[in-house]
Amino acid sequence: MTVETAKTERPPDASAVLAIGFVLLSGLLYVFGYSLSKALVNTHGLTALQVTFLRCALVLAVSLAAMPWPDSGVTWARLWRPQRAWEQRAAAAALVGSNVLAVLAYSMMPVTAASALGFTAPLLLTALGGLVLRERISLGRGLGAALGFAGMLLIVRPDASAASLGIAASLGAATAYAVYQLLVRRLRAVASSVDTAMQVALVGVILLSGTMIWFWRTIGWEAFGVVVLFTLVQTTALASIAAALRRSEASRLAPWQFFGLLWAMLMDAVMFATWPSIGSLLGGALIIAGGLLAQGGFIRMRLPR
Repeated sequence: MTVETAKTERPPDASAVLAIGFVLLSGLLYVFGYSLSKALVNTHGLTALQVTFLRCALVLAVSLAAMPWPDSGVTWARLWRPQRAWEQRAAAAALVGSNVLAVLAYSMMPVTAASALGFTAPLLLTALGGLVLRERISLGRGLGAALGFAGMLLIVRPDASAASLGIAASLGAATAYAVYQLLVRRLRAVASSVDTAMQVALVGVILLSGTMIWFWRTIGWEAFGVVVLFTLVQTTALASIAAALRRSEASRLAPWQFFGLLWAMLMDAVMFATWPSIGSLLGGALIIAGGLLAQGGFIRMRLPR
């Protein structure tokens, strides 16, 4: 019996560790992906709208190419007539808007600052969950949100400079991403990650096609290669976080997402030779602490029973 018990208890532990690994991997990939988008805008001269349009077009092309294979899960019905179509496409539009604003923000700010502002999304989701879904917001979550906001201010130090546009874009991206997560939470019974990817690609191509008349820039083969890499990295990041959520509860994994800020500081140093200041390090610590507190990480202690 003891051997059987050990065998039944061990897999969940291994699965939880694997889930944390997927979360850490997704954080690294997301930051790397947006660092590539920064290079596409600042080095290769593409626009934020163009980068997002190309990403959506590539994903849509791959989805259409996968339709002949039944195991892919991609069908015309799921693409054109999904369940609760308006809600799925509203969620897709929110993610497309978030992507455009995030690419713009990363192009105008250091990776660390843009990432720090991006980490306000879980805090905004907490507030939206209380307002829209009528979820109870505990004192710990409220204090965590306040700590995270203070840490964000330490990193970005908003003023009247040109960086204010980047700050606004990053906060807009975080808000749109929080709305996307809120809608996806409502759709989890009818929409899989494949459905989400297909709808984002379809909606992105439809919404952004018209803007390419004014915002298209000539793209060379080197830039196109970076676009393909950016799309692969971002899609793999999305798959990684989905794999993590299949293996563990979202509330248990959320605190680990805040460690993506450490990846951002590393990416700034390696790719753009930008080293974090003492204020940025302190702000990052506050954001991580706020995220842990908001998720109950400081409260779940092994207290005597």
